[in-house]
Amino acid sequence: MNKSISGVNPMAVLDKGIWYPNKDVHELAKEDSFHLPEIAEAGRYHLYMSYACPFAHRPYLVINLLGLDDAITTSSVAAKRYEDGWLFDDENPDMINGTQNLVELYQQANPNYSGRVTVPVLWDKKKNTIAGDDSSSMAMDLATTWLPLAKSPIELVPDNLKGEITSLNDWLHQHVNRKVYHVGFATNQSSYDVASEVLFEALEQLNTRLGKSRYLHGEEITLSDLFLLPTLVRFEAIYEVHFKANKKQLKSFEHLYRYMLDLVAIPKIRETIDLEYMKDHYYFLHKHINPYGIVPSGPEISW
Repeated sequence: MNKSISGVNPMAVLDKGIWYPNKDVHELAKEDSFHLPEIAEAGRYHLYMSYACPFAHRPYLVINLLGLDDAITTSSVAAKRYEDGWLFDDENPDMINGTQNLVELYQQANPNYSGRVTVPVLWDKKKNTIAGDDSSSMAMDLATTWLPLAKSPIELVPDNLKGEITSLNDWLHQHVNRKVYHVGFATNQSSYDVASEVLFEALEQLNTRLGKSRYLHGEEITLSDLFLLPTLVRFEAIYEVHFKANKKQLKSFEHLYRYMLDLVAIPKIRETIDLEYMKDHYYFLHKHINPYGIVPSGPEISW
């Protein structure tokens, strides 16, 4: 799904341009990386993302909320994944390069690439290559370097809060965004119990924090809110059931739940969320958790 969940479960990789659907990144002799553009240039880049992936949701949220959609085009891969990894289909085609899947896209960018095949991918249409695939740095770059091109120039990373935002984003990544996967992919009771304890203690801390302010850093939305929100909007439909992250229901965290509802009420945020797509992806993909790939009819989500 993203570099963000390395170590949680084996992920398919390319090794010197050859696709290995059951190989872990730690088995690679080296892992190639990409470098984000230093200068924002409207019309040059395209974001490939997935409506399912919470990490890919970060940069997509920034683009939509800031109104960068004229500067950077976006599209999603298909909801369901098979042994070929992230695919394109009739409903979600690759309109830029005409590839069948992300493996082909990475091979096009670098025929000898070694590393994960993941979303999000920032594609450079001028150089015909990948400009970046790390969601955290991409979201930060879009919120800062690209701000002059925004139609709604919301300052998601104010200079006086940048250090605090970066620090909290790292904490959220380790204790919430990534930790929910540790819960869901645990293969023994002890690992599950430890991960669940860390996750729900973090949610308690966030609930207390949000009892004192509207958003994580005060009364204005910042990038930290766009790091936390992708996990929250998947919690009821996916994580509480599919990942057994159900020590407490999300609704029981009064301030945290109010905060989520506050954010999803913003149209530019709400339109980035597709719960049915998310359910199709998670429940179909993880056969080690849900062997028959049955997608539940519920729960009914009120928001």
